[in-house]
Amino acid sequence: MACVAVNSLVRTIELEFLQPLPRPIIRRNQLIPANENLIQNLHQKLGDLIEMLDENRMDGIQAIKHLETKLRDVAFRVEDEIEFLIVDLCEKEENEELLAGIAGLCVDEEEEELLAAKAGLFVEIPESSIDAVEEEEDLGIAADLFVEKPQVGEIDAQRSRHSFKLGCILEEAIRDIDAIHKELSKVKMEYVAAAASTTRCSDVMMMAGAGDSSHHQHASHSQPQQGSIMVGKNNEFHIVKAMLIEHSSRQREIVSIKGMGGIGKTTLARGLYEDPSVASRFDVRAWVVASQYHNKLQMLTDLLKSMGCVGSGTQEDQLTQQLYKKLMHQRYFVVIDDIWSVDAWNSVKACFPDNANGSRVLLTTRSAQVAAFIGSNSDFSHQMQFLEEGESWNLFQEKTSKSLGSEFDMIERQIVKKCKGLPLAIVVAAGLFSKLHTLDEWKNVAEALNSPATTTIDEECSNILSSSYNHLPHSLKACFLYLSLFSEDEVIQVKQIVKLWVAEGLVKASKDMSFDAVARKHVQELKDRNLILVSQPSSCGKKAKAFRMHDLVHSFCVREAKKENLLHVVCENESSFSPKYFRWVSIQFGRFNRQTLYSSLKSCRSIFLFVSLVDRLNLFLNSKFGRLIRVVYNGKIDLKYLVHLRCLLAPAARPALLKALVISDPFFCWNLQTLSASSIDKMSVLEFPQLQHLRSNGPLSDFPICFHQNLKSIGWLRVDHCTKEFFTSIPYVEKVMIRCEYIWKDGINNIAYLHQLHSLSLSGFLYPLIPNNNCIASCKNLMKLNFRCVSFEGETFNNFSKLPKLEVLVLQKCRWAGDEWKLLEHESFDQLIYLSISTSDLECWEASASNFPNLEHLFLDFCEYLEKIPAEFAEIPNLKSIELWECLQSAVDSAKEIQREQHEQGNDNMVVIEKWTIKE
Repeated sequence: MACVAVNSLVRTIELEFLQPLPRPIIRRNQLIPANENLIQNLHQKLGDLIEMLDENRMDGIQAIKHLETKLRDVAFRVEDEIEFLIVDLCEKEENEELLAGIAGLCVDEEEEELLAAKAGLFVEIPESSIDAVEEEEDLGIAADLFVEKPQVGEIDAQRSRHSFKLGCILEEAIRDIDAIHKELSKVKMEYVAAAASTTRCSDVMMMAGAGDSSHHQHASHSQPQQGSIMVGKNNEFHIVKAMLIEHSSRQREIVSIKGMGGIGKTTLARGLYEDPSVASRFDVRAWVVASQYHNKLQMLTDLLKSMGCVGSGTQEDQLTQQLYKKLMHQRYFVVIDDIWSVDAWNSVKACFPDNANGSRVLLTTRSAQVAAFIGSNSDFSHQMQFLEEGESWNLFQEKTSKSLGSEFDMIERQIVKKCKGLPLAIVVAAGLFSKLHTLDEWKNVAEALNSPATTTIDEECSNILSSSYNHLPHSLKACFLYLSLFSEDEVIQVKQIVKLWVAEGLVKASKDMSFDAVARKHVQELKDRNLILVSQPSSCGKKAKAFRMHDLVHSFCVREAKKENLLHVVCENESSFSPKYFRWVSIQFGRFNRQTLYSSLKSCRSIFLFVSLVDRLNLFLNSKFGRLIRVVYNGKIDLKYLVHLRCLLAPAARPALLKALVISDPFFCWNLQTLSASSIDKMSVLEFPQLQHLRSNGPLSDFPICFHQNLKSIGWLRVDHCTKEFFTSIPYVEKVMIRCEYIWKDGINNIAYLHQLHSLSLSGFLYPLIPNNNCIASCKNLMKLNFRCVSFEGETFNNFSKLPKLEVLVLQKCRWAGDEWKLLEHESFDQLIYLSISTSDLECWEASASNFPNLEHLFLDFCEYLEKIPAEFAEIPNLKSIELWECLQSAVDSAKEIQREQHEQGNDNMVVIEKWTIKE
């Protein structure tokens, strides 16, 4: 509950008070020296409290929910007070400078009135109480414009008042946090005592023979019954069945079935458990449900009961020994359903001897990480897939047991489509419609289900999704909830969500990992828990490049975010902003009351705009509306007055939405981390201490700029920007994009000074020649190299084989001298995994498997002159795919011959994909 609020407050404290170079206005007003101990104390206490909540999971306890709600409200209040105080200081200082300028001018009456009107952009905030900040919109324009410049004594007194105000905020926050910590400790003690008492009662019940385990198991995970129906899972059934009874391994193998909640893992495991050919293969079978909060004693008891045995003891060691003896010298098949943690496996794994006779243990889990850690290897792991449209339809009809005619069929198909292939959703929907009898009833319910305001299916499935959500650590919960800002079915780019999470303050760095690295780890963790679905893998295939959420998971995420007073969504059926408080707003519909929106943004931190709204919406943000906004996704803003802005991002698919961006003086966005726009016309400020990512789709102008060493990525640079002085001033940059019209000059050689460079993109205009003596090959950490509209000689290009870590090589509209690419035997791209060549005039390609020993994916697009792919590629051991779009038939034929030889050598998974082949 408190995850977003506390993470955000901790990061705000770090950025405003604990970074090496806090914003100038904080230093000028000396807010830190007198409050340093309070700042450090509050920061530490918040961190300790979150660790305590993570380490002592007590989900479902009402007292814990109450404390988390209280903690959330305290953190939100304190962060608002701190950030409003900083806004007030900035506006007050700007107002004083403007008034001082006006006072020094000799102007006529009309000019004086004009300047006075401009001064009215800013509002004087009373110093008596910080609470008065919230009444700012109702106050009038400051009275006398022509005031005397404050004297030194007055300035010192003002500084003391601001420092004292911050101290009061921090002291009250510490008192509140201490009270919550004390209550939490008390609840924890009571919980531990109650759990111990429950365990003792359970032991007594088992001794009396009353240990019915059914109350520990959800209906969907109970002991399998005969006659379980498997619909739409035949292929997956046979895949896992082969792992169980057809694989040649005689060792005890751990087979895993992994997938999101409701996708059918338990149903598949039941079908396998009951299958006659599986059952006849094994001497002994057993079934147990581990569940989210596993109980070792209960698991041992249930395993023995499922084998028809009654435990002869009540101690864990006794039952472990008894189970081990029952399985010794037997070929056994054990299902451990719904396992959430490695600890659950570790608690019982000693019971399962390796009899070297082909025994199998089958696990079902939502966590790919758990499956990978426990499972034997990838040969014994299966990822569940969503149902195809036909399979979904068959399952729905099977569960409704009705065939009512074509009019009903049309409604059924709409509902099945809404379920997006998730078996649980289909079963729930079928259960609902099986109770209806008339066409009007079906139409009415279908209409209600299709309405965005109705979430009947979603709510029915939410219990299963809730358990996955509740099991997340607090930091991961916060990141998951932030995904609620995206519209349904939106494809989310990993590189963008990483920047957004970091800017919103949801990610906590560690000693060994940067904020970006931790955020990318969180993406992988959500994937491992099957809460997100990879829609596009990275070029090297190791990571996700983009992902989406299943509609039901997205609906659940939106509901949770709204329940926590985090999210408001502007959609077609919502006419007004009813929430009094929210942190994030997602605008997904263009027609709404602008003034109502503006007046609701007082505490808003993130604002997202979707579809093509920006061109029509003209939403303009400044200090009057949304003074605390830190993240803008697709919006038009005045950077000058958004004091807390950290991220301005235009999606890669819609870069033109943020057009020419002018950054004006004075520049208050001291903590800006990411700036992305179609073009940036003027960069007049030299200090960007937190700036990590700067991108303009047009070449940056008003250069050079002095960047701090935090910069991680920059583009697009002109080649004349690429000086030794500039590159040595950004030693930690990892990604650089450079454009050149005619000649690369020395800029291309200065790249050698970027020792941490991981990704380099070079784009030309009139195919500038990459010089033979370039220094790119000296970038020993370079992993991705992208060329576009450039030309080079084969010898020049082959020098890039010296890059020891190069994994991805992309060539777009590039030209070779002589239209041929020949590689010598010693010129080997040893680590290259992905090679893409598109819109090329390449005619002849001479290479062997030794030149690309680890190549996995080859992509050729519109290589209309290339007659064939080197035949020796058939000997590349790890080759997985060759994809050809708009290529010659002869090139496609050569790829298929490579595929045939790969299959003969045992690489049955190697595929050839062709589209729009050019017939010769």
